[in-house]
Amino acid sequence: MNLVVSPTRFEIKNTTHFQGKVTVGNFGNETINVEVDKKRILKDRLHLLLVDGGAADWIKVKEAKFTLNPGERKDVHFEVVVPSNYNYRDAVGALVVRATPKATPRAAGGTQVVLKQGTEIIVPVVIGLPGPIRESLKLENFKAPFIIISPLSGEFKYTLHNVGNCYQNFTGVITLKGWFTTTRINSTGGVYPGDKYTDVIAWKPGPWDVGLYSANVNIEYGKYGPHEPLKATSQVIVIPGWLLILIIIILVSRLLKGKKMPIKIKIEKE
Repeated sequence: MNLVVSPTRFEIKNTTHFQGKVTVGNFGNETINVEVDKKRILKDRLHLLLVDGGAADWIKVKEAKFTLNPGERKDVHFEVVVPSNYNYRDAVGALVVRATPKATPRAAGGTQVVLKQGTEIIVPVVIGLPGPIRESLKLENFKAPFIIISPLSGEFKYTLHNVGNCYQNFTGVITLKGWFTTTRINSTGGVYPGDKYTDVIAWKPGPWDVGLYSANVNIEYGKYGPHEPLKATSQVIVIPGWLLILIIIILVSRLLKGKKMPIKIKIEKE
């Protein structure tokens, strides 16, 4: 596959409205499907991210999907409308041109599945500077059940809010420390920028779990580097079901022993 794009960069200066075109050419020997996506560019010293929102929302592509035969070219027209209050330090978008080989239909009517490597070319649309990569998760709440009666299970919930601008994976560990036992429950997940994610974790105490437990949640995250873990603490009381039954049996037994039944004596006269 031989995909060619021209030009490979656009710089928009001193205007809030720009109309342009990028020429996409297929110089390979097979038919390809082309998709032109729009993204926002974030950067730090080592990494470059393509994400949605921001400068990506300023770009409109008129024909985003098409097919090119070998040797064929096509002009893709696009428009950029820059808001008046834009942030110059977060103002780089991109046209992402992706090409994949066109699937070959089978004679029987099915589709032949052949894995082939696609091609992707990034065309920056520069209005200002690329935005910084911000990795930030906020622990909004952590809820533990007040009481758990085994063998029933209890649910622990915590809500994470991604207040950064890139997707975040996280690993959460809830440590339940009681009088006699300590249990750790792991969970993993991910949160998109601006979204909130509530993780629900069930814990079923064992037969010897009893008493007051401290429930500590520790959440680690970071796409490119470690960050200060998010922490919260709560408490839960665990009562074994067998202990409740034993207490009921003892109470009933004492009640029956304490209640004196009158003795009736019947004397028959001759």
